[in-house]
Amino acid sequence: MILSWKPPIRYNPKLIGSYDVESGAYETPGSSFDYLALLAGQPYPKTTDTPPVFFQCKAKKLLEHDCLWLLGGIPLVSARLADFLRQQAPADVELIQPLRLVADHQEVSQPYYIVNAIQAVKAIDHARSEAQRDDDGTLLYFNKTWFLESAPGMGQIAREPESGDLLISATLADRLIDTGFKGDKGLGLYSAERRFVPYRNNA
Repeated sequence: MILSWKPPIRYNPKLIGSYDVESGAYETPGSSFDYLALLAGQPYPKTTDTPPVFFQCKAKKLLEHDCLWLLGGIPLVSARLADFLRQQAPADVELIQPLRLVADHQEVSQPYYIVNAIQAVKAIDHARSEAQRDDDGTLLYFNKTWFLESAPGMGQIAREPESGDLLISATLADRLIDTGFKGDKGLGLYSAERRFVPYRNNA
């Protein structure tokens, strides 16, 4: 089974990191950073700056979690979870340490890593999904989403190019849950069954 890995329902907005001191900033002034490069399902461009990351919460609160979220639905994970992903999905992810990690104007010295999926895999079950398209037939969004049970090229983690979902195998999701990694409200794991359904109550 293929799942979506995204911010949990009713996720604390103070635990969503931006790329500038201003809350909600998708860009870093004076930098070549482009968050869309982290949604492309390919290696992060070597010529692009690594972003700083800023949270509104206190550092103590941030450090309680193994999995946090950045704007754009991009995971930021603790060193412990990063090591787990290196072992379990070495060919599927790139782990990028932010230029700076700041929580409530305080530098955080403990390392956290941005998770970048370096593979793009088409996993939408078009026979059951329902899409909204513009007059030219360009896909806008899905009204109903189903994932295929398996998809060619799917390893443990990938990006879905049509929906933008960060995909994770149920096998790896089970290991994440069973190992005891922590996130606010859960780890944000969902199955796509017309609507997105929390997987094992982890959203």
